[in-house]
Amino acid sequence: MTLLNLTQPPSGVENKDDHPKDFSLVTILCRKKGVKTNNTSSLSILIGRKRRGFGAGLYNCFGGKLEKDLGEQKHPAKGAVREVLEETGVSIPLSTMEESKVGTINFTFDDWQDHSAMRVHLFCVFVSLSEDATCSTPNQTQNASTVTIHPDQIRGCDEIEPCWVHDCYDLPLHQMFADDSIWLPMLLHHHEASTGESNMRFDAWFHFHKGGAETNSIMHYYISIQNETASEQSAAKYNLEKKLFHALHDNHIHNPSIKEFKESWSFANSVRSFLKEEKRMKYVLDVAGGHGALAAMFLLLVSECEYATVIDPAIIKGKVGVNDAWSEYWGDKRLSYRHECLRTGLRTELDNILREQNVSPSNVLVVACHACQHLTDETLEIASEYGVNVAVMPCCQKDHKGTWKGLSKQLANSSANNSNNSRKAASLSFGTIMDLLAAGKMMAWNTGLKANVEYAVKMKLMDSSITPQHNRIIMCKSIERRDENCNDEEREAAHQRLARAYRRAHFLNKVEKNISHGWKNTFRESLESFLPSLLTGFCIGLACSHMILRRKG
Repeated sequence: MTLLNLTQPPSGVENKDDHPKDFSLVTILCRKKGVKTNNTSSLSILIGRKRRGFGAGLYNCFGGKLEKDLGEQKHPAKGAVREVLEETGVSIPLSTMEESKVGTINFTFDDWQDHSAMRVHLFCVFVSLSEDATCSTPNQTQNASTVTIHPDQIRGCDEIEPCWVHDCYDLPLHQMFADDSIWLPMLLHHHEASTGESNMRFDAWFHFHKGGAETNSIMHYYISIQNETASEQSAAKYNLEKKLFHALHDNHIHNPSIKEFKESWSFANSVRSFLKEEKRMKYVLDVAGGHGALAAMFLLLVSECEYATVIDPAIIKGKVGVNDAWSEYWGDKRLSYRHECLRTGLRTELDNILREQNVSPSNVLVVACHACQHLTDETLEIASEYGVNVAVMPCCQKDHKGTWKGLSKQLANSSANNSNNSRKAASLSFGTIMDLLAAGKMMAWNTGLKANVEYAVKMKLMDSSITPQHNRIIMCKSIERRDENCNDEEREAAHQRLARAYRRAHFLNKVEKNISHGWKNTFRESLESFLPSLLTGFCIGLACSHMILRRKG
């Protein structure tokens, strides 16, 4: 098992992970006599509390650095014997230690500049305690050698203080290294259930967050388990994503890193889901693809993808590694590298595929992951000029003309001053605005006009657990333009719909006006016809009243 270096060191800086330090680690177990119950373990384990040095204050098994001068790096069991004797006072025969090899655990750290990688050779030794024992005596029991020791032989040193945990279920895992809580219970469970017919062997790798032992936090890990005597390997079954990742790990590939690997996997699956038809990804051109992981993903995930080329002027050391690690999964398909700039390299490749090989533009896909603004614009422009499918994930967005940066600031200010509703409407970042503009350009009526295509465009937000910057993938599917007659018919139909809507709207307004004006006119006409009668009646009534009053008088 070899180490995976997960981070690419800056230029001119030596990566300590290239030369991992070798250590030994010995697990000392004892089988208890008596009947095992559901709540108790049949195993006891000897562990030690570190008094000083790496992991001070934590419990751990026994071991230490392998001394090159003593030949221990080539013969790790010798170093394991020496360390156990120094730290516990127990002498384990070299032959017993050699037979007790379990596997290798590799440790890498995100802050590789401060913490060197470690390769730990793991051993598991069984002991039995006897008051009659005068020295360490190995007894052969089935496949494992058990060393008989006197209880008083166990003593500590100034570095570590040994103590027995008489029930493995009571292990203080919360006071141990984070990786111990993963691999150690697996080992104990195997020996708890084992009848002695098989030996457990596993190789593991743990990558820690920055801070090493102080942080004590695992970012990623992998364990391959196998049964030495079983007819089939009992390692866990992995999906393709894990197989690819572990292939990098097994081949000591430095590029891509975990983040780059996950981005490539997510990017390729998103584009594949959008385009749907696999023939659209028959030829893939990866612009500024570096190590080639993204291009390789399409070879692996798309059955009809036959050819993928990485166009990048930089020569990335890891490119050969990607080929070596994954080529067994894509068989006769081909991954190639063209060390040339985008402007000439992409056009040359497209000319070769479309014209010399007479491939349809709809069967070609151009991709660019983490493309700066300039690279995004040029990739989309060239792809639309040739009428091929294209997908980009922009980063480091810039507004070269300064047209939109002011708007993003205004939106930011309004989000700080306005209500919650307006804050939601004004929460577009500058990067989001620039990506929307790029997507809008691809949707414009004249994009792809020379190649007689138009584009269906979709944007997808990358998972924030992969890219905390919330990068967006702009995916553009080329579609053959419809003929002018079809467009004319659609325009005429749209015009008719608009005209009907216009007439309907104005007719209703006219009716409303007529209704309103009609009521007023009716009232006025009624009033005009009624007014003379009203006045005549009033005058007659007034005259009659006057005559009646005079007679009475």
